[in-house]
Formats: sequence, structure tokens, C-alpha cells
Amino acid sequence: MTSKVFFIRAAVAVAAVLCFAAQRLGGWAAAEWLGLVWYCICLGMYAKALFIALTRMKRVTADLLVVTVMVVSLAAGQPLGGALVAGFISLGLAISFAIIEKTRRRIESLVSQRRKMVRIVRNGRLMNLPVEDVCRGDLAVVAQGESIPVDGRIVEGSAPVDESVITGEPLAVQKQIGDTVISGSINLGPPLRVQAEKNGDQGFVYAMAREIKAALERKPRTQRTADNIVQFFIGGVVIYAAGVFFFYGGLSGDTDEALVRMAAVTAVACPCAWALSVPTAFAAAIGGLSAGGILVRGGEPLERAGQIQNVVLDKTGTLTLGRPQVARVVTFGMPEEELLRIAASVEVGFRHPVADAVVAYATARQICPLPADKAEYLPALGVRSTVQGRQVVLGSAETMKALGNRLPGDFTPGGSVTWIAIDGQVAGAFVIRDTLSEDARNLGALLRPLGVHHVALATGDNEKSEVQRVAEAIGADDVRWGLKPQDKAAIVQRLRARGTTAMVGDGINDALSLAEADVGISVARADADLAVQSSDIIVLRGGAACLPAIIDSGRRLGRVLRQNYAWAIGFNTVGIALATAGLLSPWLAALFHHLSSVLVVANSARLARSRRPTPVGP
Repeated sequence: MTSKVFFIRAAVAVAAVLCFAAQRLGGWAAAEWLGLVWYCICLGMYAKALFIALTRMKRVTADLLVVTVMVVSLAAGQPLGGALVAGFISLGLAISFAIIEKTRRRIESLVSQRRKMVRIVRNGRLMNLPVEDVCRGDLAVVAQGESIPVDGRIVEGSAPVDESVITGEPLAVQKQIGDTVISGSINLGPPLRVQAEKNGDQGFVYAMAREIKAALERKPRTQRTADNIVQFFIGGVVIYAAGVFFFYGGLSGDTDEALVRMAAVTAVACPCAWALSVPTAFAAAIGGLSAGGILVRGGEPLERAGQIQNVVLDKTGTLTLGRPQVARVVTFGMPEEELLRIAASVEVGFRHPVADAVVAYATARQICPLPADKAEYLPALGVRSTVQGRQVVLGSAETMKALGNRLPGDFTPGGSVTWIAIDGQVAGAFVIRDTLSEDARNLGALLRPLGVHHVALATGDNEKSEVQRVAEAIGADDVRWGLKPQDKAAIVQRLRARGTTAMVGDGINDALSLAEADVGISVARADADLAVQSSDIIVLRGGAACLPAIIDSGRRLGRVLRQNYAWAIGFNTVGIALATAGLLSPWLAALFHHLSSVLVVANSARLARSRRPTPVGP
């Protein structure tokens, strides 16, 4: 059902109301007949929707009550009341659906809808194919900056590969001929040729997509109880109204009076306030968050967000910015400025995260690099060049050991380390850290007053000291590192047994756990479509720092829903009693009914106005 359908129903119902009003005020018989035509059209729309719900979905919907109201009102000679009820319900639902649909369209626009095309060399011919048509043994040509489309092995080229969306490791990994690569990772260097070791539809990304689909299909089971309650309520109202008709018709023998009472009961009990309680609150809350750069896939995930007790957080790109920086420079017998100048002279010729961090650090210190030549990549994430006749190597500990350079044994880095050797001697080290978002500091302390009991940091990053530093900064209760996607999903499943659990992540490696969580919250990034697809809530700005605003909005939504339900139940109880006693005509019952609906909508509207989350970040 779309907002367009409800707008059409509302327009038809309003046309009937205007015609009946014109007949009452002006006494024009033609207006009444025209109103009856519009009335029957509107009744036919609701009757068709009810028939479809009963035959295809095997469910009783609120359409049954609207049809009952319209039929009884017409039989009692009170079509204006029936038209008012139908018009008000249609208009309220149309507005609510329009807001929700707008949000969903924004979410869908984040995910590319076109089929991914891959440049493939097969039998000596270059061709463009959808990734699912790639066969084992095909050669994929991957340009700089492109996502690697298949699981396979490099047969030509060498380049740093960003695997952060898969593994959570913030630093790129240098890949050589013979190394394996995973679909979804990003080539940051020169072009590569990758031989597919699996068919395109059997790669990592596709396997994750299948698991995510299965996880998402398990979520709606929690809504069955609520649906059953609504169906019992609708059926109960119709049965009660019929009982009123037969009781008063048999008691007094006045069929017209019995119809009037039945029409009044159905008009006042038709769950407009009840029906509008949820969608108007959902729409107002979703609209308020959307203005702050937070997109929600409907009201149910947001309602669950207000009940969150456990939070699992990814690190790279979620709590951190995914942009490594030089935290400090350690020298062994060489002035720091000279060491930094030589390092920057080498790294300025390369484009990978560590090189960018070193060059940015030197630039901030106003250190100008020197000319360098003979630049080349080395195995195990290293680079080599010559600066003023001195051979300079920057790389990992493995690179240094492979070249026979001895590392100091008493050095405790406190982060990822890039070593620098000059003419065969280790001259210093750069401690590299991923930048923690300032708004993520003390996040745990902000969440606990909102009902969150347990905050866990779960990441694929293998750098223990770096992960622990971030965990301490945010105030996490538990920290795990070196995790695979299935490991994260298992943590989420265990916590769900203790209470409502949210997962916050940004990469492909988070997608399965996002789908498994009661509330999956993704930090949108262009190279992680699966994370967006598997999430209930998408944060466009601000990362995990928006989590308190999301939970607070969910808690306020829950309070407003309870207030709306209480008002609707109390109103229906009083209204049905008055209508049963004959103290409300169908006309007054409709007015009384609409007053309740207006109050519910006004109460829901507070969610869009109050404490709207402030956009965070660029």
C-alpha cells in the first residue's frame, strides 16, 4: 500500500463530504446524489482492499471497520458521518506513508541499483560482464580505486589493497603476484589482474548477501503478536456493533433506531485514533531524525531502538575516521626533523594511507621533502627509494627483518608502527593511529543513562594496543579484536539472549551482524552497499556519535505511543458506552471520534519538533 492510494481515497471521501454538506446547507438534491456516487466509490476502494487482505494475506485489517462504518451509516441515512470517518483515516495514513516512503527512497538511493559490471579477460578477449556471470579462471582487470569484484589470486601487478570494509584493519595491505584477494576490497595502487578462483556468484560478497537475507527474514516474527491483537480488536468491534443492532432492534422493534445506534458505535469505535497512533508517531519521529541526517526504515526499528540494552560497536570507520595519522615519531640517533624530511621525501611518491599520514604530518610541521628516485614497493607493506644518495626503506617489522635490519627490542609502540631504515640501519619509527572521532569519546557514559547496560567493541583490527586504546576512550565494557564477520554475528546473537541488542558498523564485514541485531545501525559509506542494505537505520553524518540521539528518539517514541494507546483505549471505552446508550448520534459520534484523532496526531507531532538531533560531522 502506498501513500498515493490513501491520497486518492481521501480525495474521494472529501468530495463526498463536500457534496453532503452542500445538500444540508443548500438543500440541493443533486448534491446529495453526487455525494452518494463519491461515497460508493470510496466504499468500493475500501471493500476491494479488505477483499485482497482476506483472500491473499489471510488477515483482517482496519479496512473492515471502515467498510462497516460506511455501510451502516448509509443504511441509517447518515452518510456524512461515514464519509468523514473514511476521509480522516485516509488523509492521516496518506501523510504518514508519504513521509516514510520519502525516507525509504533516500535509503535506496545510497545503494547502487545497477548491475555491477566487471572487465574480464576470457580466451584472450576483453569483455564487460555482470559480476554474477564471471566464471572460475577468468581474469578480472581492476583499475586503481576500484572494488575487487571476485575472490581470487593476483597474477599481474602489485598494489596496496584496502580490506577495511571486510577485515576492519584500518591500514592497507601490500599485495603481490600470488597473493589472494577478497571481493569487496579496494585497489589503492596500479592496475591489477586477478584470476577468479570462484564463480562470481560464489564470492565473499555474494555469500554474505545470502546470509544477510536469511537473517533479515527472521526479524518480522516478533511482530506477529501485535498483528494478532489488532485483528482480535477489529473483529470484536464488528461483533459488538452487530450485537447492539440485534439487541435494540429486538428489544424495541425499531430497526431504524437500532441501525442508528450501530452506526454510532462503529463510527465512534472505528480505530482512527488507534490506527493513527502508530503511523503518525512513526512519521513524526522518522521525519525529525531525517532532518539530522539519520534515515530509518520505518517506525518498528526506531521503537526497538528505544529498548536497546546492549550495543556492539565496530571500530574502523565507525568510532574512528578511517584516516590513519602519525601519533608520534621515535628516532634512534637522528634529529626528528631530518628523519621526518627523509621519510616524507620517500612517501610523497606513493599513495596509500601510511604515506598520506607521514606526508600530512611533515606538511603540518612545514617540512619540505627532498627529491627522491628509484621508488618501488616492497613485499609485506614496504616502500624503498633513494634520497640524496642514501637508500631509504619504510615498512613493517616483517619488511625490516626480511632485509636484515635489526629492530630495537625495548621499544613499545602503542599503535601500528612504520619503521624507517637508512643505509641498512633502523633510524626511527612512526607510530600510526587511526583518528578517533571526538564525538565518540566517552560514548559509553552517554549511553548508560539511556538504559544501555553493556557496550562492546568488536573489530577485525588485529592491533591489540590500538583496539584497547579506542575501547578505553569510549568506555567500552568488553573488547574483542581480530574478528571475522561470523565472529561478530555470534557476539550479537549471544547478547540478544540477554536483551535488545544494537550493532553499529560501516563495512561489509559488519553486514551480517547488522542483519542479526535487533537494531542494525550503519554508518553510510559508498563502498559498503551490503552494510546499508542490511541495516534498519542509516547514519549519513556523525557516525556512532548519533547513537544516543537515536536511542533517545526511540524512547520518546515509545512514550508517545503509550500515551496515544491510553487515549485511544479510554476514548473508545467512553465513546462506545455513550453510543450504546443512544446518547451519541452517528453525526456526533463522528465529531467525537475526530476530536480524539486530532489529539493523537497533535501528540505525535511533538516528536518532530522536540529535541531534534543536531547533525554531527562534516
